[in-house]
Amino acid sequence: MSKAKLADGVVEGTVTVDGVEVKYFDSVAEHPEAGESSRDPIVLVHGTGGSTRAHYGYLFPLLAGRRRVIAVDFARPVPAQGTLTPEHLERQVAAVIDAVLPNRRITLVGYSLGAVVAAAVAARHPESVRNLVLVAGWMKTDAHQELRNKVWHRLREERSQALGEYMAFCAFSGPFLVAAQAHEDLAPALTAFAPNGFTDAQMELNRTIDISDLVPSITATTLVIGCTHDQMVPKWHSKALFACIPDARYTEIESGHAVVIERPAQLVQVIDQFVDAPSRHAAGDIIATARP
Repeated sequence: MSKAKLADGVVEGTVTVDGVEVKYFDSVAEHPEAGESSRDPIVLVHGTGGSTRAHYGYLFPLLAGRRRVIAVDFARPVPAQGTLTPEHLERQVAAVIDAVLPNRRITLVGYSLGAVVAAAVAARHPESVRNLVLVAGWMKTDAHQELRNKVWHRLREERSQALGEYMAFCAFSGPFLVAAQAHEDLAPALTAFAPNGFTDAQMELNRTIDISDLVPSITATTLVIGCTHDQMVPKWHSKALFACIPDARYTEIESGHAVVIERPAQLVQVIDQFVDAPSRHAAGDIIATARP
């Protein structure tokens, strides 16, 4: 995504957590004219190697048109040789919520690694998280993910030019890549991934994720969104989250893992419909979504 502003009126701020400055973006406007459903702000948590602009550059302004939206940018809390833990990232999200939305109930939306963090925050802070949306998330890293992660690290260590292409292959669905290849102006953007030391730390963290002890204690009204063609976090992980969260319903979007780029409008629609009436579908329901 470009450095263009996310939406009109967005305010940037920081909070200090574990000795580092954590940036957040706040749309501020509450939109009371949108009705009762607008009163719970949405907090967005991005995924591995991402940022608000990279993962929510499309979603933020669309969601902010009807309700207040806050998005967190993870900051690196450990030195180069330090070990990043889920708790580091959980504390960053919780600190932004406490600073910006004290004593407010929220809808927490997490994507990929952000879904892991959001699930943990919801489990530990039930007083704050009323509704929860987990997009392409997982509960415990399995052998399939470990293998992909191992290949990523090998390409990274070798400084291979193929790393960007490998990431594009893993992140996007086949139909999207075929269509993108036909548009020469879009194709280079798919391989423009530029990892840094913090990305490395997040990828190392992804190898060891296990929040299976926390997930069953989530009390928030939850929507789990799986991606039909996801090769990074196959949809069986979303189905496992759905099975373990007591008040959860499940739906799928026909996309690869990078649904925030591949199908942003559909994703906004699914989130918006859920937030408007979280209990419209009962816990345990599998919700059919319209095909794109």
